[in-house]
Amino acid sequence: MFWKRREAAPTIVEKWMGRVRGEPVAMEFRDDGRLAYVVPTPEGGTQIMKLVYRIEGDTLITDQPSQPREERSTLHIDGDLLSITFGGELAQFRRER
Repeated sequence: MFWKRREAAPTIVEKWMGRVRGEPVAMEFRDDGRLAYVVPTPEGGTQIMKLVYRIEGDTLITDQPSQPREERSTLHIDGDLLSITFGGELAQFRRER
């Protein structure tokens, strides 16, 4: 009898780079449920939003502990491409290696 080796499920735990509404965004998902969401500021600096996240099926659920309110987004991982749809807008990110 031959056994098929099961492919490992894609993981979101990684650093991802992309654009949201034309602006560059970096996200770092950690295996302990923390997420750093980094965006540039108009002054040339960066703003880091510290979030927590969990995944239920194909839904990414994020929350910002300093201003609690869950946000839900549909997600899909295909290799090194992460697609997130929030509020009807699609954003795509590439895995940073």
